[in-house]
Amino acid sequence: MKKTTFLIFAIAVSIPAISLAETEYLDIVESDVVQATGTTTEITKRAKTCMAQILKNDEVRIEGSSSTGFIPTFASMSSEGKSDGITGGSVIVDFDLDGGTVTANSRVDYRSSFLAKNVKSTVLFQAKDGRFKIKHSNIEYLQKSTGSGSNSGYMKARKSWGTGWEDARDELEKLSDNISQCVMKTASDNW
Repeated sequence: MKKTTFLIFAIAVSIPAISLAETEYLDIVESDVVQATGTTTEITKRAKTCMAQILKNDEVRIEGSSSTGFIPTFASMSSEGKSDGITGGSVIVDFDLDGGTVTANSRVDYRSSFLAKNVKSTVLFQAKDGRFKIKHSNIEYLQKSTGSGSNSGYMKARKSWGTGWEDARDELEKLSDNISQCVMKTASDNW
């Protein structure tokens, strides 16, 4: 009896502590500083071209139930689910070649725990003479198909077990690596 009472007390005490714990989100993914040849302007020109070639900001198709819960409504009985698109937009948002910055939008599809997902971010390329770095911010992700559940679209990437935030981070790091490799190539390497 004492063990049961203690166990119930321990659980009751720990629940508020768990719910009061601050939720962490994947806010920034930043590369290391990469050494490169060239001036700030030369590096930034290459980066702008590479980012326009590599990054995508296409429409994302999402699917989910047209009902708001597990019990279907008469309106939703006519189809399995609802398919919508989240419109795309420009990739390159802003650039300052002499100042060494390129700002872009990015969306990339990936798989996490057998689920099709998409992660979007704002990509900031920053260059100085002989070096550069890449930073992703405004990071949000979505599950492309939610089956019978409603699809709420993009949301902040919460750092917790089962959310797949590590896979989203890995995809953003891959994008940064691809941009870095492209910027490092000389013009003769690109032929």
